[in-house]
Amino acid sequence: MADEIRAKLGLSQEMMGSWLGISRNSVALAEGVHRSWPLGTASQLIRLTLATLGLVYDPAGNRPAPPPLPPPAPDPAPIQARLAYCRHHAGRLRYELAQLQLKAAPHEARLAALPALRAFTGPVKNPAHEENWLALIEGEAEIALLYECGTGPQKLLEARIAGLEREAEVLRELLEELPAAPSQ
Repeated sequence: MADEIRAKLGLSQEMMGSWLGISRNSVALAEGVHRSWPLGTASQLIRLTLATLGLVYDPAGNRPAPPPLPPPAPDPAPIQARLAYCRHHAGRLRYELAQLQLKAAPHEARLAALPALRAFTGPVKNPAHEENWLALIEGEAEIALLYECGTGPQKLLEARIAGLEREAEVLRELLEELPAAPSQ
């Protein structure tokens, strides 16, 4: 039972021993069922157990504990630092996205022009050379759009931007909810 209380409170055996006035080794032995709890620890164990149940130990009759202490408000410094990081990197990624869109434009233009070039029915000086050239620019455009600058790479960047922007929004809201720092 005491080891459950210790685990619930996140206490080390050393901390539990300090509360009980015994060594860490004595706590380990008692929890390991090698021996019973040392004499004189019962009152402290009862107090700790009842406190985890929201009660104050009193030999005349246990009573409800005072309200719990509130958790401390988050430190705004790391939140502000992460917010700045998110905003900076979202901006950097928006710039990268704009560059990808610029890079994609000529490749998209190639794919748009290819059907008209292939539909030409007039005489061609070297049909095999022309078809190889058309296949080459089509292949280059497809590879660039698939793996470097097309819809897929752009959507991946947009997803990263959206994630950073949403994270920044949550962080900004959290900072707005924090109590104002006391003036010095």
